[in-house]
Amino acid sequence: MTCRSVGTIKFDPSSVPMQQRVMEHCSKYHKSSCCNATHNVPLKRLILEPIAANVNVKCQQFHEELACSACHPHVGTSRIERICPDLCDEWYDACKDEFYMSGNHHLAPCYGNALICSRLKDIVPTGKGFCRMMGYTPGKATDTEGIDCFDGSVPNEYGKEEPAEKVSDALYRIFQEQSNEPSEFVLLVILGTILSLFLSIKFFKRWHFAHTQMKLEETRRRQQEAYRQSYHFGKEESRENEEDLSSSEDEQ
Repeated sequence: MTCRSVGTIKFDPSSVPMQQRVMEHCSKYHKSSCCNATHNVPLKRLILEPIAANVNVKCQQFHEELACSACHPHVGTSRIERICPDLCDEWYDACKDEFYMSGNHHLAPCYGNALICSRLKDIVPTGKGFCRMMGYTPGKATDTEGIDCFDGSVPNEYGKEEPAEKVSDALYRIFQEQSNEPSEFVLLVILGTILSLFLSIKFFKRWHFAHTQMKLEETRRRQQEAYRQSYHFGKEESRENEEDLSSSEDEQ
């Protein structure tokens, strides 16, 4: 079966679940997943939302589990379209005392400059309702976990082998990712480059100033030397003239 987009995680409809060599997020599905390196940024945003909101650790873990559901090979191909009721209830129990706000057509952990935030238990009273308000379809009581609904388990299957990524494609992908959300390493590299450039310019200006001063001093020294030489030469010539004049007078 081919991959189908899940919420904000968009898949190429002509692709199929593949073995992923490297997955920055949701790596437990690396044996078979529609997610690949191009989904790092949207997955990261979903995973970081509850962390930015400073919700409790267990609530964060459930948020990550559900965000990664798109990378499950059966969810990514729409063989599974529902979230198991027990998982919805566990997620709700872990987060019910945290604050949430209305996001893009669904709830989101409250962070930043949000104006209206409420405790989850004051917004929705059940796990099923919570799943639905988060943009997921809750399962039925008759669903078999892991088969009819997503329960967080990893299927024991392998996707197609991932083809080797071209260097040009990898560089372009990295450029796009860093353009959207630059990592700390890239920011440090940029900062280091700017600092190095600044210091280089400052050093060059100092060197240029010192070099100019040395040239001026050398020019002055040469001028003074030329002046002294011309002065002594003039005195020597005057002395010789006087001696010649004296000799002429003696001969007369």
